[in-house]
Amino acid sequence: MLVLTRKPGQSVYIGDDVKITLHGIRGNQVRIGIDAPSSVKIYREEIYLQILEENKVAAADTPSDLGDVAKAWADKKPTIAPFTGKSEKEDE
Repeated sequence: MLVLTRKPGQSVYIGDDVKITLHGIRGNQVRIGIDAPSSVKIYREEIYLQILEENKVAAADTPSDLGDVAKAWADKKPTIAPFTGKSEKEDE
């Protein structure tokens, strides 16, 4: 891990696109500003760890009807009625 010392108002660049600026220090809290492209996802650590855990749980959950869907796909049978563009009343 790289550890740097910065004074309020000073910045650090990560690559060419991400700029971290120290805005201030109050007690045991440090205020930082992050200037990065919108394509760069920025999370607080506790939120990032929560996202990772939720992704693990979601990946472990396999829908119980997935086998039926796979079989229907292999048999090339629609699992729902095809859309005709007509309302139910028009069919009567």
